Amino acid sequence: APALAFKTMEAVRKGKVKKSGEFPGDAEQQMRDRGVPDWYIESCRKIAYLFPKAHAAAYVMSAIRLGWYKVHMPLEFYCAFLSAAPGGFDASIAMKGKDAVVRCLEEIEAKGNDTSQKDDALYNSMQLANEFLARGFRFLPVDLYKSDARLFLPENGKMRLPFGALPGLGEAAAQSLQSAKAEGEYLSVEDLQQRSCVSKAVLEILDANGVLAGLSETNQMRLF
Repeated sequence: APALAFKTMEAVRKGKVKKSGEFPGDAEQQMRDRGVPDWYIESCRKIAYLFPKAHAAAYVMSAIRLGWYKVHMPLEFYCAFLSAAPGGFDASIAMKGKDAVVRCLEEIEAKGNDTSQKDDALYNSMQLANEFLARGFRFLPVDLYKSDARLFLPENGKMRLPFGALPGLGEAAAQSLQSAKAEGEYLSVEDLQQRSCVSKAVLEILDANGVLAGLSETNQMRLF
């Protein structure tokens, strides 16, 4: 019966038959009645674990889909990949171009086995950034009006980096900047801080990465 066949398969692949030496119900007798050879039955008694076939097929299907997008829609692929798993990505390095990315990779490689968990995450993300740049694409810098809080966005054949990709700029601050920009153009850095309620430390991160370029410090106008 299909139900017994499934139960037997699960017992075999999870190592339950190996552990107990017994098949569920009368599964062994049914197999012998249907001419299943002894070597097959004895092999089932020795299996400790088998990856489920349907699960393996699902993994292969996902890999094929990912491969198709990476080949035929690469910009969208990289944007989606980084948006879903941005761990370790450093926009301050990526914005400097391929040489800076390669230099970062070399510095981490030089540490050998002394790398930290943070180094490993940065290395993985910069490998993807290096691949992205090697394929002729470019990163667009974080922008007060065009960047999203966390999504890496395709823009005119390039990738616009999000607020959250800047090192040290947390999720809450990124979301605040995302919300504040909806109110329109900023008059000054002071206006930006009042509308977004971000800390001075966040403003310093934005300034260090050129995001505040062109904004005056306060709302006051100089008449001379």
